[in-house]
Amino acid sequence: MKNAFLSAGLFLTFLLFFGCNSSKSTSSTPEDSALIPGELSAQSILHNGEEREYLVYVPGSYNENTNHPLLLNFHGFGGNAKDYFDYESDFRGVAELQGVILVYPQGSLLSGFSHWNAAPMAEDNKSNTDDIGFIELLIRNLQEDLSVDPDRIYATGFSNGGMFSYALACFTEGLIAGVAAVSGLQLNLEDCAPSHAISVLIAHSTTDDVISYAGSSDVASVDETVLFWTSVNQTATVAEESSHNFGDETVWLYTYSEGINGAQVLHYKVENGKHEWFTHDLAGQSFKSVLWDFLSPQKISGRED
Repeated sequence: MKNAFLSAGLFLTFLLFFGCNSSKSTSSTPEDSALIPGELSAQSILHNGEEREYLVYVPGSYNENTNHPLLLNFHGFGGNAKDYFDYESDFRGVAELQGVILVYPQGSLLSGFSHWNAAPMAEDNKSNTDDIGFIELLIRNLQEDLSVDPDRIYATGFSNGGMFSYALACFTEGLIAGVAAVSGLQLNLEDCAPSHAISVLIAHSTTDDVISYAGSSDVASVDETVLFWTSVNQTATVAEESSHNFGDETVWLYTYSEGINGAQVLHYKVENGKHEWFTHDLAGQSFKSVLWDFLSPQKISGRED
């Protein structure tokens, strides 16, 4: 069944490939700092008796009289929010150009490794952490302190963080406007019941040696995941295609449009790539820009191009 959080095999795979980061997952975090435009600040909140940590970047262009979009970005299994921000997924350039508030939450520990509970409804889930409740509380707190557009809250993440982005789309109501999962597939198609049409970007390599493109007994394949979200969003069944060659790698973009309220599904397919946060430059546009340009027009109420 493809609804378990981590089978023994997949869990071992994560340990083997991400165990080297385990020491980072327990690194100390500075005391909460003020939310100052143009600066990255460390924050924490108490949820279910546990102190949960996260980083916030408020763009220098922040205006308290304007509603700003919010991008939640989740690190992978065994990872650390600060290292993920510094070395893999720094969206400050996008934030400054587009006025986006960035949030990098820190996962809690499972068997000594940081993780996100990406299948909270599964009977055989190995994690009992209420990460969805943590994120819902985090968003409420941010809305008290900052001018956040409730219609434009998005989730992205790498690997296990991408898996959790799907969970937020599946198990929250009227909260997430769009999702971008990078090298992370969906664990719980059977239980997923989105409350509204949600644009979804699925970025994955055909030769990912950690989370197989073809899926497994625990994880839906890329094709199954694309089919699920095109069905949920009732998009066109035939995609618009384009490709970009990078020597040994080729990036294919498959865009399924004309969904409910303008919702779309974009499959960013990397032939001969790795298990990684992608860094391709597509005709002068970075991967992060491609991701943001896909998500940003989508609102809870519908897409506005």
